[in-house]
Amino acid sequence: MSVYPLDDFDPDPVRVMMPVDDPDRVPEVQHAVLAEIERAAGRPVTPGKLSRADFYRAAAAGFGVVQVGDSRGYGCFLIRKGVIS
Repeated sequence: MSVYPLDDFDPDPVRVMMPVDDPDRVPEVQHAVLAEIERAAGRPVTPGKLSRADFYRAAAAGFGVVQVGDSRGYGCFLIRKGVIS
């Protein structure tokens, strides 16, 4: 997060897709990634939750894509970059 800090002016700088079958469920992959984001950011991060359609709409308006080798479902995140101070 030293080169990609979270946007402090956005109430939801991290957003995730809610599982279609159970919107209240937090998949293990989301727990794991959010724990790393919180560790690196040095503070708690509560993600915004988007429906599948809203997530894809927001992703289509995104700037960059980082692809990793983890293929677990619901492992996609939208992260809004803040100012590097």
